[in-house]
Amino acid sequence: MTDLEVVIIGGGPAGSVCAARLASLGRRVALFERAQHPRFHLGESLLPQSLGVLDAIGVLEPMSARFLVKRGARFVDGANADRSVRYAFAEAFHARWDHAFQVPRDEFDDLLFRRAAACGADVRERWEVLRVLHDRGRATGIEARAPDGSRHSFAARWVVDATGREAMVARGAGPAEPIAGLDRTALYTQVRGAWRDSDDREGDIQIVVFVTGDERAWFWMIPFADGRTSVGAVVSGAWMRAHRGLGGPEALFAAAVTEAPAAARMIQGSEMLFAPRAIADFSFRIRTIRGPGWIAVGDAAGFIDPLFSTGAHLAMIGAFRAADAIDEAIRAGDDRPERLGEWERGLRIGTDLFIGAVQAFYEGDLVTYLFADPQHPFLRRAITSLLSGDVFDEDARWTHEMKARYPARG
Repeated sequence: MTDLEVVIIGGGPAGSVCAARLASLGRRVALFERAQHPRFHLGESLLPQSLGVLDAIGVLEPMSARFLVKRGARFVDGANADRSVRYAFAEAFHARWDHAFQVPRDEFDDLLFRRAAACGADVRERWEVLRVLHDRGRATGIEARAPDGSRHSFAARWVVDATGREAMVARGAGPAEPIAGLDRTALYTQVRGAWRDSDDREGDIQIVVFVTGDERAWFWMIPFADGRTSVGAVVSGAWMRAHRGLGGPEALFAAAVTEAPAAARMIQGSEMLFAPRAIADFSFRIRTIRGPGWIAVGDAAGFIDPLFSTGAHLAMIGAFRAADAIDEAIRAGDDRPERLGEWERGLRIGTDLFIGAVQAFYEGDLVTYLFADPQHPFLRRAITSLLSGDVFDEDARWTHEMKARYPARG
């Protein structure tokens, strides 16, 4: 394809959803992925409010056949496994979808990438984008290296940065900034044979909350259909510094398990499938996510602590809406970045709601409401709606309440 309208850099959920949507709208789009699918990635727990996007691009039916259904989220006291509370997605306000899926990301990302191709996008794996081309300050295309080492240039009216935490284009427009109170590191692995709930609760995500010193930390337990479970501990920078003498990720993961007896009980007797790994500096903001001829989607537009499984959700919603905004700009013959202002405003509404809630969790206020007994019915449904990903309606009463209680900082 030499006559492109859009080039997309990065074949994760954001890039693939954006490509699939644009191609289905009749746009000439090429998607470049540096790696070869399938490949490992974190962020395996989806949210119900993502299903509208997945349905629109035509992957909901194969997902239902392949992946474990997730109908709720259960929070567990790390010091006392008998103290827990479950939030069923069916109880959310405006619960159009009462479930989501637990997805090994190698399979899920591959499914989305192939779907983009089926929709008509020109998809290219093992193509490394070397630089974005500019003309008088405007992005006009890319230069990429093919698998055989040859270099090629591709012109386009729009460049979409979907390069994840690398944020290839967006970081060049402005630095990434840390988010107040979210200096965290994840220690993670996969196991086989961990405890999981039964019947229609088998696919629930288990979030084990524990206190270390005067700080809150937590484990995720994400079950897959094949019997594996993704397990990760999210701890503070201060916790990492206090435990640095223990050694690498394996020893640190073991230390976190020791501090959360409920998590230890859930994985007792399970088989660890690979040695624990670590990823630091989880949360950051990108202040500039659109410019002349370009737009950033997914993690390239910023990333929030994974407490509420927000990464893939914000990526897919933001990318789908970005595709529609780009399509409208092309049809109108108006390529000014200002035209994408409403898209950005909508994305930041949802992002800030999540940020405020995550900050409140680590500060303790939200934890009090999560485990309250009895729970206020309105707040319970508000928390369930948050966990469902229904965060983009700024006029809803529950979002007003959550923003007033837990405003985003930093």
